[in-house]
Amino acid sequence: MNPEELEMLCSALSIREKEKPVGTLATNLKKRGERLLSLCLVGKVLTNKLVNKEAFINVMTLIWRVSKGVEIEALEGNVFVFHFKNLEDRKYIQSEGPWTFDKAIIVFEEPLGTGDIAQMEFNTVEFWVQIHNLHLLCMTKDTGSFLGSMIGEVREVDLIAAKNIGG
Repeated sequence: MNPEELEMLCSALSIREKEKPVGTLATNLKKRGERLLSLCLVGKVLTNKLVNKEAFINVMTLIWRVSKGVEIEALEGNVFVFHFKNLEDRKYIQSEGPWTFDKAIIVFEEPLGTGDIAQMEFNTVEFWVQIHNLHLLCMTKDTGSFLGSMIGEVREVDLIAAKNIGG
């Protein structure tokens, strides 16, 4: 084909934006996707060095020992997607943290909406904080919330003694 013919064919090409979506996702497919998304966590290992992905997957699979299993998918950088088989296993891993790998903390996000990982901030980790040497007067849930709020957001106060004092 000579250059003139090629130029003529190319000039006839155009890209037009469609007015309607190409197709609509069937409701049952969307529901299945939402169910699978609810069983996922996205995690990021906070370190300046690149994590050995294979080692990370092997170690986390071994130490977690969840009842139904978890599949770990490596993404870009130090980001991983954790596909759990049931909600109980996912919640267990979230509640037993914080988790670390090679002395670096792992930050988890629950995917919301469509699960756009680019929108995730990976900026919050829950810690369990224990306060010692409190006087009995201060052993109430309200005081626990107040003291905890001095270092961050308080999710829960677990104070057995407070139940016995009426706090």
